[in-house]
Amino acid sequence: VTGEVRTATCTALEPTTVYRLSSEVFQALVQQVPNVAMGVAKTLAERLGRMTAGFEFPWISLSGKAVDRKLWALLPEATWTRGRMVPVELSGKTLTLGMVDPLEISAINAAKQALQGMRVKVAAVGAEDYERFLETVRGKARPAQQHQGEVVVVAPDARPKVTFVEDDERTQRSLVPGGPTGPQIVALVDEIVSTGLAVGASDIHVEQERRGVGIRYRVEGDLRARPQLLPAEVARPLVSRLKLLAKLDITETRRPQDGRISLGVDKRMVDLRVSTMPAKFGEKVVMRILDAEANVTDLKSIIVQDKVRQFFSEMVFRPHGLVLVTGPTGSGKTTTMYSALTARRRPELNLVTVEDPIEYHLDGTTQIQVNPEVGTTFATVLRALLRQDPDVIMVGETRDHETARMAAEAAMTGHLVMTSLHTNGALDAVLRLADLQVERYAIANSLLGVLHQRLVRRCCPACVEPFDYPQPIVDRLYRVGAFLQHERPKLYRGKGCARCNNTGFKGRAAVIELLVVNDAVRSAISSGADLPRLREAAKAGALVDLARYAGILVGTGVTAPGEVLHMLQSVGA
Repeated sequence: VTGEVRTATCTALEPTTVYRLSSEVFQALVQQVPNVAMGVAKTLAERLGRMTAGFEFPWISLSGKAVDRKLWALLPEATWTRGRMVPVELSGKTLTLGMVDPLEISAINAAKQALQGMRVKVAAVGAEDYERFLETVRGKARPAQQHQGEVVVVAPDARPKVTFVEDDERTQRSLVPGGPTGPQIVALVDEIVSTGLAVGASDIHVEQERRGVGIRYRVEGDLRARPQLLPAEVARPLVSRLKLLAKLDITETRRPQDGRISLGVDKRMVDLRVSTMPAKFGEKVVMRILDAEANVTDLKSIIVQDKVRQFFSEMVFRPHGLVLVTGPTGSGKTTTMYSALTARRRPELNLVTVEDPIEYHLDGTTQIQVNPEVGTTFATVLRALLRQDPDVIMVGETRDHETARMAAEAAMTGHLVMTSLHTNGALDAVLRLADLQVERYAIANSLLGVLHQRLVRRCCPACVEPFDYPQPIVDRLYRVGAFLQHERPKLYRGKGCARCNNTGFKGRAAVIELLVVNDAVRSAISSGADLPRLREAAKAGALVDLARYAGILVGTGVTAPGEVLHMLQSVGA
């Protein structure tokens, strides 16, 4: 019908002869013989009816329906838009969802999983009807900088000016004969990076696709796309310029490479950690934005609960011992450790970091980059460091037995050691050290405590307000342990304003779980206790539970119920 060539498999329901017509011929035929159009429509309707037999969905119109903010706040907006669905009505514990594609089972299952305790009923809505409704939900005002669903748009005057430190003529020339010129690619890279900085992205993804080059930004945990694909002809020079800036081999396209780009942004320095990966249509480039000025902050802004912050501060101000910071990738572990280092920084102390790569610059600190290719691993650097008279050592990540053992030994011999692990909880970190073959007595004698963290979106402080959530959501907060049965906290939401682009969220907050190793926990570790016995030992005042801390954030308006319920669901709470 369109005249476009498509790769597809057609299955005939009966013996069939197929004729391919151009769109012009088809349109002329329909105009001259209207019965042809009716016949095609009738045939398609009959086949669609056979395909959807057994899937009966009511059809509803969203036209004129008011936005029920209570229902919209049940899930993050990205969840609604990803499944092209909208909450229409809550009757008792049954939620009616309007969906453009009611047969999108994965989206329905995701909603059911996130809305535990509620029944889900599906109705069909039109695509144009859905898009108009979304416009109503988000508000009609469109500021210069906006997140349109999963699309990022930033006005040119809202982007900061960037200057690449290692920029020269070699990185600016065109690398594809007949392709875009060097200045065009230079301007394009400047636009891509400055847009990421303007929207507060943590990562920038450059992805080659069949029809062009896609740019996506990770903003507050979600990937948001540039509105249009870039032309396919910019792919090679774009990737080549990024690789040259990162001091990578532009002739090597079959192996992953890692590098680093330094740039000046409004009189401050920002680093980009660059990773390339061969993919189907060409190399993919991911740039992690490392902005020390934007990320390294005081502990008060990370751990908002005073008592929990006091416990953690007492750990990092001890003269010796091992402090672990755990959580999934991208949960802010390095930021927390750097913030703790900043709190401890004194002229009379020797502070040292061992990293791969060095993520932030911190004055008054010796920062060491490991390089396994020349034999400087985490373990070998740690061993040498003990002869450098350190007071505080930060190890970027503990990945192997030798690094874990050296960290524990350093903590037992008069040094404060901070390091990160990938675990699903604070108590899991103890078992992870044991899995890395650190002796139980060494764990018990060196470990001061474990801080586990995850990130949720923060309610916009400019438009946060108390909100009466549906009872199933309140019940679920009690069920996951965010509140005790006798507690009756206020709940909040971000209403949406120009400052937060009508999303109701601005920035992210850390949800904390803290294990303090007291005598009871130390004894359980020494005796080889498993996870249930460790949890039992920690219950008597040694563990701040993740769900309870999430309840504190919800009850004080830092974040919304949907955020913490989604986060707790991911950890199996």
